Amino acid sequence: MSDTTPGEGRGGVPYVAPRGHLPPRTPPQPAHPRRGRGRTVPAPPALLRFRTVALAAGLSLVALAGLAGPCAPGAAATEDFPLPGVEPTRDTHPRGVYTYESADALNTVPEPTQADLARIGTKGTYTRGTREHLFARWKTYTKKGTTWERFRALFEKTVFNEPGVLSSVAEPPDHVLKGIGLPDQYTWASRDFLFAHWKVQKEGSSVPDWKEWRAGYVNAFNSKRKGAAFERLVRAEYIEREGLDPEGRWRFGQRVPRELLPRLAGLRLHKKDRPLDAADFERLKVIVETKSGKDVDTAEGRKQFDDLLKIARATGCRLLAVFGERPTPGSVRMIEELAAKHRVQADVRYFPATGQRVPPGSLHSPPAEGGAGQAPTGRPGGPQAAPAGDAAVPDVLAAPGQLAADGPLAQAVAASADSLQQALRAGLIQDWHAEGLAADGDAPAVTPPDLGGVDFSTLELRYVSDTRHNGSGVEYAFRADRLPTGRTSFGGRRAARLASDSFFVWLALPPAAFTVNLNPDEPGRIIDARFGRTDAGRVLLEADLAMKKSVAEFIHPDTPGGRAFWASLRGAAKCLQMRQWIVPGTATVHENGDELHILDAPLLVMMESDLVEAEGVGGSGGCPRQDKTTTEHNESLYRTTILPQVQNAVNRAPEYADLRRVYASRIAAEWFRERGASRQTAYSDVIGTGDIGRWSSREKWTPREVFDRYVRSYRNGEFTVRHRTRKGDYLYTSTYVYGGVDFTRVDRKRIGAAAFAQDHPGLAASTRASLHAPTSTGRAVWLGGLTSSRPLDPRPREAYAPPASAESSRWPYALASLPLLACLTLGGLLLRRRAAKATSRLRR
Repeated sequence: MSDTTPGEGRGGVPYVAPRGHLPPRTPPQPAHPRRGRGRTVPAPPALLRFRTVALAAGLSLVALAGLAGPCAPGAAATEDFPLPGVEPTRDTHPRGVYTYESADALNTVPEPTQADLARIGTKGTYTRGTREHLFARWKTYTKKGTTWERFRALFEKTVFNEPGVLSSVAEPPDHVLKGIGLPDQYTWASRDFLFAHWKVQKEGSSVPDWKEWRAGYVNAFNSKRKGAAFERLVRAEYIEREGLDPEGRWRFGQRVPRELLPRLAGLRLHKKDRPLDAADFERLKVIVETKSGKDVDTAEGRKQFDDLLKIARATGCRLLAVFGERPTPGSVRMIEELAAKHRVQADVRYFPATGQRVPPGSLHSPPAEGGAGQAPTGRPGGPQAAPAGDAAVPDVLAAPGQLAADGPLAQAVAASADSLQQALRAGLIQDWHAEGLAADGDAPAVTPPDLGGVDFSTLELRYVSDTRHNGSGVEYAFRADRLPTGRTSFGGRRAARLASDSFFVWLALPPAAFTVNLNPDEPGRIIDARFGRTDAGRVLLEADLAMKKSVAEFIHPDTPGGRAFWASLRGAAKCLQMRQWIVPGTATVHENGDELHILDAPLLVMMESDLVEAEGVGGSGGCPRQDKTTTEHNESLYRTTILPQVQNAVNRAPEYADLRRVYASRIAAEWFRERGASRQTAYSDVIGTGDIGRWSSREKWTPREVFDRYVRSYRNGEFTVRHRTRKGDYLYTSTYVYGGVDFTRVDRKRIGAAAFAQDHPGLAASTRASLHAPTSTGRAVWLGGLTSSRPLDPRPREAYAPPASAESSRWPYALASLPLLACLTLGGLLLRRRAAKATSRLRR
């Protein structure tokens, strides 16, 4: 309860009197307008002037309200100072750019030998991010310390995204595990499914996962450097730009000052002397913690924020958590719960910015004084020398000399494993590296494996922009289907790498090389020699072989369609042979200056009658004992009943997803090839070089191995079915399908701006927005990114900002208020004129 009561003081100033006392008496005020002698008495000139001033003040407030409009993102302020960025649920474009040195090239370093490790000292004697430090950390690594509790917690987050949901499930004893089979035998997310993965983890605990561990080291190192760079950006773009440190009282990267340490006594901090990203203990009373990632809802993250909030309470400060990526709901909830527990004001803000990795000056550094005296043998190499390891995060569409920014696609594929088991192993390794960083007082915010929402098997390049930012570079967007609720997808890293590598192969090699031919008579014409060293070539050959298997599935006599097909064939032998090719259909695109939208990329399956003699492989070629009319009937029947099913499978079935993926990249590459004929483009230095060293195959395969599998299929048939009928036994064999895949030519159908806007409303805005955050249009998810030949401008990039809406601009409000302003001004002038006339009459 208040101890005061309201009253009115002298001179009209509000007065508050102590309870139990009366306010001072004031003389009674006469009512207005005054009345005398039966007529209205005009107000005195002083009152008129007061009214005029009040009217002017009101008009000024209206104008200012129009100019101000609603608060722009980041403009909302607290009692003491403005907050950075926006609320975690708000959408906005990046506020700036920051660069940081990465250790990506370490992903090509081979596993060290025992001799290499014998020359390595302890981890503290080497600089982080060097090969020596990598080997030193590997030397101390062991997976034997993985506990059931840690594995179960990771399984909860990876599979259920619900911490604690399996807390009541105890570790299965050995006799139970003995009866557990492989994970694929059990229902997804069932208890036996969990036990099966735990069994795999235990049995494989002694097998080193060098590639995955190496990738975890690189990711942890990059996260540390990225966090430091983001911290510098927040300092420059927020604290310094807002003028929050006029007297230099902020402390950056330092611990609590000595004079405040007595207040921390008895707090039971998880880590003493924890460094603070930024803090002002004197004027603003705030501690700022920056996180370049989005997730701190981890064991180490909880410990760090618990400490920070304890320190904030003890020093009389508030906590400001600033995230470079939109923080996860779990992270926001965790911070809010801890803040409520410690009774500290905590603000969580989203300050989006674009990070860009740049290579360090050198991967090798000598050991510090007192360390090992000899470096490991072998050269680490780098991404420019050969394809990066399978665990490396691909620099999508970055040509030699170009740098990739940390866009939504890069973040999504970095968190995508090729399988659940790999995701679990990577999560355990990530936790191990995070503990090492936590020993330095920091729990880096990470991009956790987001296994739901995006069907990575459908990932395709669907938008490119030949844009120049600090030199040549591109903006791009990939499209993928959205997964149904509860479904999980893997393989984003592999899919993005395949799309990017094939894009450069289509640019570097001549189009005449883009054909494969599985013909049993021509083993020497399987594939172009250089094309046969790429994953794009492998995909085309595998698709050619898959097409034969698809045909066998559709004409199998035990299926209703196959039974009807065989019943309609003519001739005693029911002979049928054909030559089929998968070729590009006409792609539908929209071009807008330097932009290309790939709207539709269909594939066609075409056949031709071509008798092939393949003695010693499939028997006598052709149908020599069948008349031509019967053969033509059989081929026509196939063309109208089976061929449409084959074409539908090529365009929709999952076994052809890689073929569709590389074809979409083929369309984009052809667009750049045509542009390059008349102007300089981001990829002019790649087109027609014939050099595919950087994009050679990442999977072990040979064209001959695929050809031999085809020949075995051709010779043995895909099925042998025996049916007993009244007329005896019928043996169905000798149905041969051969042909190839031909991507030498790409035809495009261009649609204009009006048709594009009408048929694809909002698509242009979605692709642009996907450069900064994942966006959705219907069932599609868009993930974008960009590259540049030089580090991006560190200042906020207006070129990347989406067009401002009317609500975000102050001028529409000011313009809208002009009519009202004019009316009020005119009314004020009329009132003043009327009052002046009344005053003159009164004086007379």
